[in-house]
Amino acid sequence: MDNNEILDLIDDNGLNYRKQNLIVDVISNKLNLIRGQVLRAIEELMKEGLLVESSKNKLATANKMKLVKGTISGHSKGFAFLIPTEGNVPHIFIPPKSLNTAMNNDIVLVHRVEGSRGDSTEGEVFKIIKRGNLRVVGTFELLDGYGFLVPDNKRFNKDVFIPKNKIMNAKTDQKVVVKINKFDGRRPEGEIVEILGDKNSPAVEILSIIRGHNLIEEFSRELLNSVKNMSLEIKESDLENRLDLRKKAIFTIDGDDAKDLDDAIDIKYDEKKDVYTLGVHIADVGHYVKRDSLLDREAFNRGTSVYFPHAVLPMLPRELSNGICSLHPKVDRLTTTIYMDIDNKGEVIKHTLHESVINSIERMTYTNVTKILEGDEEMNKRYENIASDLRIMAKLSVILENKRKRRGSLDFDLPETKIIVNPSSFEVETMELRERKVSNKLIESFMLVANETVAKHMHDLKLPFVYRIHEKPSQERLKAFEEFITPFGLSIKEDKGEVSPKDLQKFLSRIEDLEYKDVINKVLLRSMQKAKYRPECLGHYGLAAEYYSHFTSPIRRYPDLTIHRIIKDHLNNKLTAPKIKRLKKFVDEASMQSSITEVAAEKCEREIDDYFKAKFMEDKIGMEFDGTISGVTAYGIFVELDNTIEGFVRVQDLVGDSYKFIESRFMLTNTHTTYSMGDQIKVKVISANALDKRVDFVIIL
Repeated sequence: MDNNEILDLIDDNGLNYRKQNLIVDVISNKLNLIRGQVLRAIEELMKEGLLVESSKNKLATANKMKLVKGTISGHSKGFAFLIPTEGNVPHIFIPPKSLNTAMNNDIVLVHRVEGSRGDSTEGEVFKIIKRGNLRVVGTFELLDGYGFLVPDNKRFNKDVFIPKNKIMNAKTDQKVVVKINKFDGRRPEGEIVEILGDKNSPAVEILSIIRGHNLIEEFSRELLNSVKNMSLEIKESDLENRLDLRKKAIFTIDGDDAKDLDDAIDIKYDEKKDVYTLGVHIADVGHYVKRDSLLDREAFNRGTSVYFPHAVLPMLPRELSNGICSLHPKVDRLTTTIYMDIDNKGEVIKHTLHESVINSIERMTYTNVTKILEGDEEMNKRYENIASDLRIMAKLSVILENKRKRRGSLDFDLPETKIIVNPSSFEVETMELRERKVSNKLIESFMLVANETVAKHMHDLKLPFVYRIHEKPSQERLKAFEEFITPFGLSIKEDKGEVSPKDLQKFLSRIEDLEYKDVINKVLLRSMQKAKYRPECLGHYGLAAEYYSHFTSPIRRYPDLTIHRIIKDHLNNKLTAPKIKRLKKFVDEASMQSSITEVAAEKCEREIDDYFKAKFMEDKIGMEFDGTISGVTAYGIFVELDNTIEGFVRVQDLVGDSYKFIESRFMLTNTHTTYSMGDQIKVKVISANALDKRVDFVIIL
């Protein structure tokens, strides 16, 4: 049954919603379906927001009613914006009176209305499809026996009322988790379900951030008990029909502190043919995490591992993620292998996929591999068994990188900070810029080509799959970016035609030596769409790749785990017609869930990074730093220091007055002074507050 046929039929007829029997009968007769199928389909379409009950009591499609589906992004001042599900649709402003009880993170349908500017960028919430905040984290306040929650998330702009019998003995200034029971009326109402502790405790603050993003911290006792009962040793029966690679010179390359080792590599070079045979061996997590098992359901809900400076929230229990699934050296491990023959232009001329078993001969680090490739004699002697392989790999890595450059792959290469935190005291010990060394680029190149090759292989087979897609940026965003770079004397391209990845790559190359290139790169990156997971192969704009998937990290990403199991079923001829039918629905669900959990994880990681960055600056009040203007608003300017810490300068603290904000040029200006994105300035720290995740500067003239 195709639900689109039902939508088309309702579009054509505008069926009366009150006469349900008529609806079911008409659809059943037209599409030759039984009544139960039709009822279930209508219910499903209404839950998804594709069908709605119109104001005339008729069943209508959201498309025909010109409703826009998306997520509410609230503001502390009461208004909100709709972030549309479709990436190329502009954000829609929603005034407080038009929210109709919708709040931050709710998934809604919005009806466009003519705004104060006479355009249709304003809207009114027509229907709330799904509440986004059933649990809210914040600070508790007791007043006359009643309780109130002041949410941590300022986008959730209403206090939550808590009745006397729902307080759970919480005290004023404690951080708590509140479950919302009622959304109607002037403010939502809820009950306390967890008391986290004193709001001034660093441990409690970190926990509050994690809870605020609905991330799962601990595994259930039931799940951990099920893991204890699993057979986590490799048996002879596990090796049947596997390609035995245990005598190959296979090894891993990871960060010094990595504990979950997903991938291993080996290489062979045929000098006569001038062909490289690259092997990429990925942990066979699907062998242990069976579809629909308790472990699988937990991994589906988590979607991804989440990495903080002081800890990790793994997608899988450590017995798997750091144990039997991690490709430790000198032990047998089950893997999924792709071997690729690659010519001197970077083209994959042949490839094969296998279930396999390996025994990694070394656990290499990026630091040591870089030393070997840079000629360090001691390291070359220490690892003489693989040093020549590493040099061959380095040549192939350059070939693959050049191929990506030729087709227009984008590389923003923005600075990243590594925050070193004492896990017991939560004090920041050091902050250092991450170096992107030759060894990092080597692994990156090999994982990219494996991801692409697997995606093309499965697409050609026309099997259900999860692809990693990146849609092209909207013309509106590119136009705004052009307006931003014009004052710098820059343009993306000379003609006004459609902008391709190759055009953007050439532009990034032209600004490589500019001192403010990082700021321009950041603004361009914000102009891009967000990459996501889809069951359709729509290509990856940023990589200029027609086919792309995430295949190389099944320990820490659910999409990778999903496609590994599909590949295994294909290799073992287990993809029957009924199974393929079920898979089509599942890959859609897995794609949606994985995209959602990825965004939540990224937001949580960023917020905890901001907490530690502000904490790092708390003892630096009065100190002066060089910085770059990284953002401009009507209320002031953001300044980023060389260590990537960003602080704010209020417009009231700028010398002079009557500053005018020119939004299209990211500029604050008056008759004497202009502050623009990319300007180099010196600032002094006047305040830093880890709880607010905020650092404030003043400009030193």
